Amino acid sequence: QTGVPPPNYKVYCTGSADFYGRIFHCWNKHGHGLIGLHNAIVHSCDVFFYNVGKQLGISRISYFAHQLGLGQRTGIDLPGEEPGLVPSEAWKKLVYHQPWYPGETISVAIGQGATTVTPLQLAYSIGGIVRGGVFERPHLLLSDSATDPVPVQRFPLAPTTVNQITQGMYGVVNEGGTAAASRLQGIQFCGKTGSAQVISNDLRHRIGGGKRYQDNAWFVGFAPRQDPDIIVSVLVQGGREGAETAAPIARDIIRAYYQKKNEKQQQYTKATKPPVVETAQAAVNP
Repeated sequence: QTGVPPPNYKVYCTGSADFYGRIFHCWNKHGHGLIGLHNAIVHSCDVFFYNVGKQLGISRISYFAHQLGLGQRTGIDLPGEEPGLVPSEAWKKLVYHQPWYPGETISVAIGQGATTVTPLQLAYSIGGIVRGGVFERPHLLLSDSATDPVPVQRFPLAPTTVNQITQGMYGVVNEGGTAAASRLQGIQFCGKTGSAQVISNDLRHRIGGGKRYQDNAWFVGFAPRQDPDIIVSVLVQGGREGAETAAPIARDIIRAYYQKKNEKQQQYTKATKPPVVETAQAAVNP
């Protein structure tokens, strides 16, 4: 959206990278090789996004994250919604009375560090992005006859931005990406896998680990690819990898949605189809 880094930007992923004297690892310890934005989304390359985060800086990351719905309540008509947190220089100075260190940006760039989000926020954010920057406030629908307008927030995104994100998330499921096992026949199912640490790897090793501290598994998916009409956000606590646990749940929900939608369409077609009028020709004797 800002041109930083440029559209043709590529990184060579060896499985890890050194930033400010500290080694940051990719989930693929063998690395992804030379990789650009599309394949970095498709194959979830941490090293690519570490580098993107370094170039953007925490101020731009924080600004865009907030504009896209993170770090604040969505406004859903339910009590007790959590706002989540997108860290920034101002936040750290206010809370910890400390300066922001560049190394912290590297973790935040992939959603780690002090970042916290809810499943609802991710559905709201991704839904707005793939619709070109139109963010509808989540609302509990009592019936299909409800006519009250839903409040909308707009943050205009360039068509090229929307296309790159959409195509990347399509590739995650349909181009041999991290969620390839959840592909659906005849449905343009798109999405993104993820995993979130409960505690740092260093701390987990020191205290002995255990299932209690296993990573949470994420997946956010939508369908179809253009003008989506359903989005599903799944969090599996302790699920470890989104591709194995969260993505199949989203796939089954999407599949069930379209099955019911097709059944309703067939029932409607039968109900509105005009009756067949049978006619008979009388034989005419010469």
